[in-house]
Amino acid sequence: MSSISIVIPTRGRPHFLKQALSSVLAQSAAPKEIIVVDDGEGAADAVGHLHPSITVLDNRRRGPVPARNLGIAQAAGDCICFLDDDDWFIDDSYFGTVAQAFAQGAGFCYADGIMAFEDGRPNLPFAFHADADTLMRDNTILISGVVYRRSLHDALGPFDEALPFYWDWDWYLRVARAGHELTHVQRPVVAIRVHARNMSGESLEAQRRANLDMFSTKHALPPIPLKNHLDIATQAPGKLPST
Repeated sequence: MSSISIVIPTRGRPHFLKQALSSVLAQSAAPKEIIVVDDGEGAADAVGHLHPSITVLDNRRRGPVPARNLGIAQAAGDCICFLDDDDWFIDDSYFGTVAQAFAQGAGFCYADGIMAFEDGRPNLPFAFHADADTLMRDNTILISGVVYRRSLHDALGPFDEALPFYWDWDWYLRVARAGHELTHVQRPVVAIRVHARNMSGESLEAQRRANLDMFSTKHALPPIPLKNHLDIATQAPGKLPST
């Protein structure tokens, strides 16, 4: 049976981190381990003695993508699951579902979620299909809740640290173009917190644009309009623009 190592990169958000960890510990099928990768300081104090399965690693402020690569390098499970420190699981049966999918031969699973607004606006669903063709246009996969076989890194390498904003999209496209099926768990399992401190915020637009152009060049894609997951969810058919 496949075992899951969950990796949670964090930096200076202990109040969010505690909620993320609590949602992992509430899963009916426990992960093999929980790896918190601290890209700042104070994560160990926030975690305390919450659970013996939690390990805290020091990323020495090298950034979020190196933090994820560090977590993967230290993981002992057959499968990797990511959860951002400001997100949380809303379906406590998710790990059990993906365990069954891996037992049936899956190699990469992704699930639906909700965009949860910190300012009190109603939640917005995020539910999209993704494959090698769609991923050449949009990133319709939420990294929080993605679970995949760790062995994919043996074949495809680590995350690309030259793409600090689009490393996840790059990874999905590399996996899909290598011929691996992307298994869609079609129900909301994770809440994505929408707040002013998200990495995809407007204050980073110029850096995001340059990084997206680098991503497009790497994969020989035409220019791609700049958008984030909230834009994708809001612009989906039948969705009203947020205010």
